[in-house]
Amino acid sequence: MKNSNANKKAPALARGLKVLELLAEEESELSLKSIAERLNIPTPSLWRILGVLRENGYLLFDQDKKTYRLGFKFLYLGNVFMSRMGFRSQARGYLKQLVELTGETAELSARVKDQLILIEQVEGPEAVRLFSRIGSAYPYFHATAPGKVYLAHMTGEKLKRVMDRMGLPKITEHTITRFETLEKELEAVRKNGYAYDEQEMRIGVVRIAAPVYDKKGKVVACLGVAAPSFRITAQNREKIGKWSKNLAQELSMELREQTGADWSA
Repeated sequence: MKNSNANKKAPALARGLKVLELLAEEESELSLKSIAERLNIPTPSLWRILGVLRENGYLLFDQDKKTYRLGFKFLYLGNVFMSRMGFRSQARGYLKQLVELTGETAELSARVKDQLILIEQVEGPEAVRLFSRIGSAYPYFHATAPGKVYLAHMTGEKLKRVMDRMGLPKITEHTITRFETLEKELEAVRKNGYAYDEQEMRIGVVRIAAPVYDKKGKVVACLGVAAPSFRITAQNREKIGKWSKNLAQELSMELREQTGADWSA
């Protein structure tokens, strides 16, 4: 009853929240018409609501496709939330351990809608090392280790649907561009417990990543390393993969023990 009264007092706000919830649940972008039909909101009212959300950074509008999706304002809010809840500070300890073990830059990335975002990083001690800005996005799931971790946790039908939408563009000469080849790679990710990309997103760069799970068993982040390709060999790649996997499991266990927190938010 309280929710009903609140909706009556601020109908535009209630409708705006419904729009955000709908777009958060959807895997694809939606047009104004689709949103109006699903939420039963009059088009003139919806147009004004979408305009306000766009102006404030909560929605992005694709001029070519005439569709809407969540904006990166949610990344900022998510980072504030994770910082306050202690997640990033907890993860930083594991990142430091990974740096000590490998000598390479350690990274923590997470999925924000259809983007992979770097949310924390500890640089390695080597003179030649990799550095990326917090908040940087990896746009292609199939060409980077964290993306492969997320894809490996999708069911066959969902995986096919997602890859049909995202495509398998060739980023470098090493990028996987055939779905059948990607499926075999993802089988290895599930078997080994970690993923790697060898110059598939960027020539000269190798990434290794392992999944971090919340108490519900859902992947909430990826922990791993980024390094120059000349320092990652077939021999130490497996060793780094296992270190990443073990530390990611320890972080997952710590998150599961904190029963008061819901890390899937």
